[in-house]
Amino acid sequence: MKKTRSFNKKIFALLIEKAKGERTTKQFANDCGISYVQLHKLELANQENAPGIKLMTKLANNSAGGIELEDYLLAAGYSDENEKEMNIKKRSFNIQDMYDNLTSNQQKTVYDFMDFLLNCKGV
Repeated sequence: MKKTRSFNKKIFALLIEKAKGERTTKQFANDCGISYVQLHKLELANQENAPGIKLMTKLANNSAGGIELEDYLLAAGYSDENEKEMNIKKRSFNIQDMYDNLTSNQQKTVYDFMDFLLNCKGV
């Protein structure tokens, strides 16, 4: 995985805010085994350079809210664009094939479920 883009401090700060969950910044830093000062700088978007992968792994291993290492890596500017594009295309193709092989009643159930998911965002 290569660093291909710039560090997006604001998105990284938002990830940390969500990853803390109900914890304070000090509690989250302690859970991660990292410095409170370093985490606080990231949380306030005051750090100029992206944190290292080791630190992001510690954050990911202790994050709430479904935040994963890939989320931190993307915000830090790391990506493997080609692999992601291939996986997305492959997944989309397979999902479409699966959907096409369903009966019309099954397709309606899928449609109704997707409609339900789209309408319950704020719940």
